[in-house]
Amino acid sequence: MDKRAKLLLLTDIAGPVFGTEQFCLFLYSLVRMHEPRIIVELGTGLGVSAFWMALAAKLNGHGHVWTVDDLEYFEQNTTLVKKICSELDRMGFGSVKFGTPKEYLEGVAKLLQIDSQLTFINTRIDLNEARHFEQYPFGDQPIDLLFSDFKHGPEAVLAILGHFLPRMSPSSSIFIDSAATYWPSFLLLENLVTQLNHGKVAKLLQDRTSVDLSHLVRNLRIVLVHLTEAKTRAQNSTVWLKIEPIDVVPQPATYMRDFGDDEPGKRFL
Repeated sequence: MDKRAKLLLLTDIAGPVFGTEQFCLFLYSLVRMHEPRIIVELGTGLGVSAFWMALAAKLNGHGHVWTVDDLEYFEQNTTLVKKICSELDRMGFGSVKFGTPKEYLEGVAKLLQIDSQLTFINTRIDLNEARHFEQYPFGDQPIDLLFSDFKHGPEAVLAILGHFLPRMSPSSSIFIDSAATYWPSFLLLENLVTQLNHGKVAKLLQDRTSVDLSHLVRNLRIVLVHLTEAKTRAQNSTVWLKIEPIDVVPQPATYMRDFGDDEPGKRFL
């Protein structure tokens, strides 16, 4: 069975638990298109989004996904996870043992042959600890794609951006799940991104990082997209912050037609 078809079985069964059954396919497509090398996910859940991004990285021939979670959900929902594993086996996905969360996550990754593209980090995320993410294995490598899927209130949004804006590649994406349809976070982001695109940094944001963000935002712009779903449920949106250098060509850089190059028709930027 094609790995994408196989992963769709898991997605149909486990995706609705956290409302990622459609968005994970968006992430898969974006990773295939933009080919990010360093991908970080905060909040693994049942692993559906991480599996799709890792599969995309494998098909690209490069890229790695680090997904972070304290795995508390598994401990509180053992019966549900066992039921998912049983259903996967019945549907022909393959046998996935669930004695521990690690067995489930690593078992699925192995069956999909994406274990080389995926690293699980079992720890509790602490946004209030100033240097919290310095201990993580992705270290100081520039991050090309960040998917935050565990908190989405205004305080959390400010903390996530404070921690990660200095860590992002010049052309990169930050996704914050559910923030677009949480009214306080929606208003915060509309105001905050407008200020950043004018070279101004809100004090509440600057207070959450030791890096001078005014220098950072001087040569970039942030495109704010509210991705919403036509579903009446709590988890029905994702905010997309598309970060790109100020330039006269689209990002990430790619082949351009009729750019005035010596070779008519195409130019690689």
